Amino acid sequence: MHLIGRSWEQLKLLGDYLGLCRSGALKELSKRLNHRDYLLESPHRFSVADLQQIADGVYEGFLKTLIEFASQHVYHCDLCTQRGFICQICRHHDIIFPFEFDTTVRCAECKTIFHQSCQAVVKKGCPHCARRRKYQEQNVFA
Repeated sequence: MHLIGRSWEQLKLLGDYLGLCRSGALKELSKRLNHRDYLLESPHRFSVADLQQIADGVYEGFLKTLIEFASQHVYHCDLCTQRGFICQICRHHDIIFPFEFDTTVRCAECKTIFHQSCQAVVKKGCPHCARRRKYQEQNVFA
Protein backbone atom coordinates (compact mmCIF):
# COMPACT_ATOMS: atom_id res chain seq x y z
CA MET A 1 0.00 0.00 0.00
CA HIS A 2 2.98 2.31 0.59
CA LEU A 3 3.96 2.06 -3.09
CA ILE A 4 0.42 2.91 -4.15
CA GLY A 5 0.44 6.01 -1.91
CA ARG A 6 3.76 7.05 -3.39
CA SER A 7 2.40 6.54 -6.92
CA TRP A 8 -0.70 8.59 -6.06
CA GLU A 9 1.51 11.45 -4.91
CA GLN A 10 3.63 11.26 -8.07
CA LEU A 11 0.50 11.30 -10.22
CA LYS A 12 -0.84 14.33 -8.35
CA LEU A 13 2.41 16.26 -8.92
CA LEU A 14 2.45 15.26 -12.59
CA GLY A 15 -1.19 16.33 -12.92
CA ASP A 16 -0.18 19.76 -11.62
CA TYR A 17 2.38 20.04 -14.43
CA LEU A 18 -0.01 18.86 -17.12
CA GLY A 19 -2.77 21.10 -15.78
CA LEU A 20 -0.71 24.18 -16.59
CA CYS A 21 0.48 22.91 -19.98
CA ARG A 22 -1.28 24.19 -23.09
CA SER A 23 -0.47 21.07 -25.12
CA GLY A 24 -3.64 19.15 -24.31
CA ALA A 25 -1.72 16.44 -22.45
CA LEU A 26 -4.08 16.77 -19.47
CA LYS A 27 -7.01 15.77 -21.72
CA GLU A 28 -5.08 12.70 -22.85
CA LEU A 29 -4.24 11.84 -19.23
CA SER A 30 -7.92 12.29 -18.30
CA LYS A 31 -8.89 9.80 -21.02
CA ARG A 32 -6.36 7.33 -19.65
CA LEU A 33 -7.72 7.87 -16.14
CA ASN A 34 -11.03 6.43 -17.38
CA HIS A 35 -13.31 8.80 -15.41
CA ARG A 36 -11.02 8.79 -12.36
CA ASP A 37 -10.08 12.49 -12.44
CA TYR A 38 -10.39 12.53 -8.65
CA LEU A 39 -6.92 10.90 -8.58
CA LEU A 40 -5.47 14.22 -9.77
CA GLU A 41 -7.44 16.25 -7.25
CA SER A 42 -7.19 14.13 -4.12
CA PRO A 43 -4.73 11.26 -4.28
CA HIS A 44 -6.12 9.74 -1.07
CA ARG A 45 -9.62 9.23 -2.46
CA PHE A 46 -10.49 6.07 -4.32
CA SER A 47 -13.50 4.23 -5.65
CA VAL A 48 -14.82 0.70 -5.26
CA ALA A 49 -13.27 -0.08 -8.68
CA ASP A 50 -9.91 1.13 -7.32
CA LEU A 51 -10.28 -1.12 -4.28
CA GLN A 52 -11.09 -4.06 -6.52
CA GLN A 53 -8.00 -3.37 -8.67
CA ILE A 54 -5.89 -3.13 -5.51
CA ALA A 55 -7.24 -6.50 -4.35
CA ASP A 56 -6.55 -7.98 -7.80
CA GLY A 57 -3.01 -6.60 -7.78
CA VAL A 58 -3.37 -4.52 -10.95
CA TYR A 59 -3.90 -1.03 -9.51
CA GLU A 60 -0.22 -0.23 -9.04
CA GLY A 61 0.43 -1.15 -12.69
CA PHE A 62 -2.44 1.13 -13.73
CA LEU A 63 -0.89 4.03 -11.79
CA LYS A 64 2.61 3.29 -13.13
CA THR A 65 1.31 3.44 -16.71
CA LEU A 66 -0.27 6.85 -16.04
CA ILE A 67 2.92 8.10 -14.37
CA GLU A 68 5.02 6.91 -17.30
CA PHE A 69 2.79 8.72 -19.82
CA ALA A 70 2.70 11.97 -17.83
CA SER A 71 6.41 12.02 -16.95
CA GLN A 72 7.41 11.38 -20.59
CA HIS A 73 5.29 14.35 -21.57
CA VAL A 74 6.91 16.59 -18.95
CA TYR A 75 10.44 15.52 -19.94
CA HIS A 76 9.82 16.24 -23.63
CA CYS A 77 7.59 19.34 -23.43
CA ASP A 78 9.29 22.72 -23.68
CA LEU A 79 6.65 24.38 -21.50
CA CYS A 80 6.74 21.73 -18.77
CA THR A 81 10.54 21.50 -18.60
CA GLN A 82 10.67 25.25 -17.98
CA ARG A 83 8.85 24.59 -14.71
CA GLY A 84 11.59 22.22 -13.55
CA PHE A 85 14.31 23.02 -11.02
CA ILE A 86 18.08 23.28 -10.96
CA CYS A 87 19.70 21.84 -7.83
CA GLN A 88 20.85 24.83 -5.79
CA ILE A 89 23.55 22.79 -4.11
CA CYS A 90 25.51 21.43 -7.09
CA ARG A 91 24.02 23.81 -9.68
CA HIS A 92 24.36 21.08 -12.32
CA HIS A 93 22.54 21.97 -15.53
CA ASP A 94 20.17 18.99 -15.52
CA ILE A 95 16.55 19.80 -14.78
CA ILE A 96 14.97 18.00 -11.84
CA PHE A 97 11.31 17.66 -10.89
CA PRO A 98 9.42 17.11 -7.63
CA PHE A 99 7.85 13.87 -8.89
CA GLU A 100 11.28 12.20 -9.22
CA PHE A 101 11.07 10.59 -5.78
CA ASP A 102 13.96 8.19 -6.39
CA THR A 103 16.55 10.90 -7.09
CA THR A 104 15.28 14.14 -5.55
CA VAL A 105 14.25 15.54 -2.20
CA ARG A 106 12.00 18.54 -1.54
CA CYS A 107 12.43 21.11 1.19
CA ALA A 108 9.31 21.01 3.36
CA GLU A 109 9.51 24.75 4.02
CA CYS A 110 10.23 26.39 0.64
CA LYS A 111 9.45 23.46 -1.72
CA THR A 112 12.81 23.77 -3.54
CA ILE A 113 14.03 20.52 -5.12
CA PHE A 114 17.54 19.08 -4.68
CA HIS A 115 19.32 15.91 -5.74
CA GLN A 116 19.17 13.41 -2.87
CA SER A 117 22.92 12.90 -3.13
CA CYS A 118 23.58 16.64 -2.85
CA GLN A 119 21.23 17.09 0.11
CA ALA A 120 22.93 14.17 1.90
CA VAL A 121 26.31 15.92 1.60
CA VAL A 122 24.98 19.27 2.86
CA LYS A 123 23.65 18.42 6.30
CA LYS A 124 23.09 22.00 7.43
CA GLY A 125 19.70 22.22 5.76
CA CYS A 126 18.23 23.94 2.75
CA PRO A 127 20.56 26.57 1.23
CA HIS A 128 17.60 28.43 -0.27
CA CYS A 129 15.96 28.80 3.15
CA ALA A 130 19.30 29.83 4.68
CA ARG A 131 19.74 32.58 2.06
CA ARG A 132 16.17 33.75 2.60
CA ARG A 133 16.64 33.92 6.39
CA LYS A 134 19.93 35.81 5.97
CA TYR A 135 18.26 38.30 3.62
CA GLN A 136 15.34 38.80 6.03
CA GLU A 137 17.74 39.36 8.94
CA GLN A 138 19.66 41.97 6.93
CA ASN A 139 16.42 43.81 6.15
CA VAL A 140 15.37 43.79 9.82
CA PHE A 141 18.62 45.44 10.88
CA ALA A 142 18.71 47.93 7.99
